[in-house]
Amino acid sequence: MTTFLLRCPAGLLLALLLAACSGVPLSSIPRLAALQAELLDGDPAEFALAVQVDERMVPPPGAAPTLNIELRPLEEGAFEPWLRKLPMRVTHLAPKVLPEAGRGRRWLVYRLTPDAQAEFLRSRVRLAQVRAERQGKSGGSLAIGMAQEGLAADDPRLAHTHWESWLQTSARGGFFKLWSGTLDDLKKQARAPGR
Repeated sequence: MTTFLLRCPAGLLLALLLAACSGVPLSSIPRLAALQAELLDGDPAEFALAVQVDERMVPPPGAAPTLNIELRPLEEGAFEPWLRKLPMRVTHLAPKVLPEAGRGRRWLVYRLTPDAQAEFLRSRVRLAQVRAERQGKSGGSLAIGMAQEGLAADDPRLAHTHWESWLQTSARGGFFKLWSGTLDDLKKQARAPGR
């Protein structure tokens, strides 16, 4: 899971942590730094993950990425943790704003399900409640991550093929490259300690 740790301003200092820095393009760092505002103010219907893979790669049946939200108190028991895994579903057309996949490659594009969009909005409300309740008290941390390793086919022939993840938080902002590496790199990150 590529994770972004965002600590909110109302007593929760802003920070950005990339759990898996390898594979994150330097040109994406400014966009990642702006993720807090984009995710917390944006329309969840516009949120999308696009994955460019070898055309032979077929995700396991039922596999889909999840948008993971973890709001935890810094001080044990200060508030109930808010942990959500919001499922995405595949869409069949790659937006024209994405670069050409190239020969032997294709795009897989995912968006939040309608239920996940509603849960995202509830998460936003819960975050606002925690900010208000904890004003002047110990805060918490908000981690927002994309779990996409379940999409990776378990096929040794594809282990060294290239994998690119692109993220869109709003239609106006468009897609930006989130991660780039091989299918094997993606699986190794998923197995790394602390995941």
